[in-house]
Amino acid sequence: MPRNRTVRLAVLGSSVQKAAASGYPSSRSSALKRRIVVGGLVLLSLVLITVSFRSSALDGVQGTAATVLRPFEIAANRVARPFRDAVGWAHGLVNAKSENKKLHREVQALQLQVIQNEQAAAQNAQLRREVNFQGPPSIADFDRISTEVLTNPQSSIDQSVTIAAGSSSGIGDQDVVINPSGALVGIVDKTWSHVARVTLLTDQTSSVTSTDLRSPTAVGEVHPGGGNGVLVLDRVQKSKYVGVGDTIITAGTLGKGALPSMFPRGILVGTVTSESDTDVNPFKTIQVKPAVDFSSLQSVIVLVPHR
Repeated sequence: MPRNRTVRLAVLGSSVQKAAASGYPSSRSSALKRRIVVGGLVLLSLVLITVSFRSSALDGVQGTAATVLRPFEIAANRVARPFRDAVGWAHGLVNAKSENKKLHREVQALQLQVIQNEQAAAQNAQLRREVNFQGPPSIADFDRISTEVLTNPQSSIDQSVTIAAGSSSGIGDQDVVINPSGALVGIVDKTWSHVARVTLLTDQTSSVTSTDLRSPTAVGEVHPGGGNGVLVLDRVQKSKYVGVGDTIITAGTLGKGALPSMFPRGILVGTVTSESDTDVNPFKTIQVKPAVDFSSLQSVIVLVPHR
């Protein structure tokens, strides 16, 4: 090999080694600088957070930053709003379809129930005509006189109201009084020419023979339960079924006795709220929530027998 080539290779090799050797300190220096910068930023962030929490020195800076960034926030909300609305619309559409199917099934069930009830009522009326059945009086056997309530109960002891119609309107003692919804209010116990007094169902002297709408053989006496407007369905045999939520109605005349009930059958009394029995009591203990708010009566309907 020629001498000059050997010298050239030696010179090149030494320069490469020097460059390589000089590269390591440069890399270490860059890494160290990055660490110093990151550490400084972290320290600065901690300082700013501490100052922000402990003083109001940065409130102006924060307000300025919020003002500068506000247009970007508004723009981001405007861009994202259609997507949020689309997601909400899709979710609402799914829920609406599910609810629509549920309501459709319920409507179909109610329509079927109405048809069955109408068929049962028609068959019942036909059988009554064929056998010339004489049942207890119903609301349809009475005339109705609507009137205003002049005074409501003045105390828990006085469970009566005064109405703005009396004997001149055809109202008499012992006439049954209901509210506009058809629920039992009480009976007329005193009449004058143009006014009358009504004893409410919550009065301690009131009592009405009633029955469970779902279990007609569960018959007892409804009377006040001792305060708070609660009624009690008493003297119902333990063998009879009465459930919480059942509807209690007036029973009307029972059997073929000569003494008819002053209350026609089928007037709403209330809803069963509790039912229990004990070994020492031969009858069930049943509490009934009345269907009438006796503290705020405004108008009533008096059932007057056909003259």
